[in-house]
Amino acid sequence: MARSPRYFLRETFQALRRNGLVLFAAVSTAFVALFLLGGFLLVRQEVNLVVASTEANVEVSIYLQDTISPAQQQNLQQMIQRMPQVATVGYESKAEAYARFKEIFANQPALVENVSPDALPASFRVKLKDPQQFAVVSQQLVGQPGIDKIVDNQQLYNRLFAVTRIFRVGMLAVAVIMLISAAALIGNTVRMAVFARRREIGVMRLVGATNWTIRVPFLLEGIIEGMLGAAAAIAALFIMKAWFIDPLHNNVGFLPLISTRDILYTVPFLLVASVLVSVAASLLATRKFLEV
Repeated sequence: MARSPRYFLRETFQALRRNGLVLFAAVSTAFVALFLLGGFLLVRQEVNLVVASTEANVEVSIYLQDTISPAQQQNLQQMIQRMPQVATVGYESKAEAYARFKEIFANQPALVENVSPDALPASFRVKLKDPQQFAVVSQQLVGQPGIDKIVDNQQLYNRLFAVTRIFRVGMLAVAVIMLISAAALIGNTVRMAVFARRREIGVMRLVGATNWTIRVPFLLEGIIEGMLGAAAAIAALFIMKAWFIDPLHNNVGFLPLISTRDILYTVPFLLVASVLVSVAASLLATRKFLEV
């Protein structure tokens, strides 16, 4: 027995009106779940931005002894430049190091006053093609004349990334749990609608309606609930960016922050997730009532 699209839409919206409270609960749960999923995607993108920015700024600092001779300094620089792992090498004199120190700690004049221009060593600032190759470069330079110590900040960044990985996994776990909760609540909404119309469904089966003819309105009901939750979650992500993330640009200009494009990037994922969860929940909810 064929049914027109108008019939399916009419049946769907009538069911939604009859179960307004449950509809609100299902949409609210879907909203929270998809908002957390979108938050996870944005956190992952923010971590990727920070990682890319950090790796671009990772330097190996080769601090030189005050007693290094010009010949030793030149030989050392040539040796570093010949290393295949090295991208660029820059020399920073004691005066340049002191000037950079004053710029970094401009807001702490007491600290600057207690450090003399001769206290900071000259150094080579080395950028690597791959920041993970620090150990290889360090091994080749250890013991070379004129070197005081070799330092990089990779260990600090590794600790930072370890913390962000834990945070990312935690948010993903919460989002998955909430998606399961949303699926359960959407499925319960559809199950209630099926139960309320069980007599009508029985009549439809007697006159030859197929299972899919009966299922479609309930599938549409679940999809609409999921899509409403997704729309609310997307709107909330844009509001969060406008109210909380955009004001940070003036305070943490050194840190790359997610943009509107990153939020738009999450939209297809949230819409697809809402449809998949809704369809799965609706199919499971209607299967029991439509089994022969």
